Amino acid sequence: PSTRPMPKTIPEPDYPAEAAVRRVRQNGEIKWNGDFIYVSKTLAGEAVAATETEEGEWAFSFYAHPLGLIDGRHKKLVRRSAVQPRPDGPAADSNSGGKL
Repeated sequence: PSTRPMPKTIPEPDYPAEAAVRRVRQNGEIKWNGDFIYVSKTLAGEAVAATETEEGEWAFSFYAHPLGLIDGRHKKLVRRSAVQPRPDGPAADSNSGGKL
């Protein structure tokens, strides 16, 4: 066992003043512009922050961990992994060494 003392609870995140902070409900949702957006049940009770990007989108994060972007049309959080395009050409096959 570790001899290092651990805190009973983690400190509240220190989000920027311009961030819109929302507390995640027990069902994993937050209220955003009059709608309910599912974030994650794992974060129930935790504060998440939304910051506006240069493109006018809202990016959500938990502490420094990015969660995704709000899709205003479909009223849902789009995970960053779903937003990033796959590379084209040889970089797309980098995991297989270019062989199939």
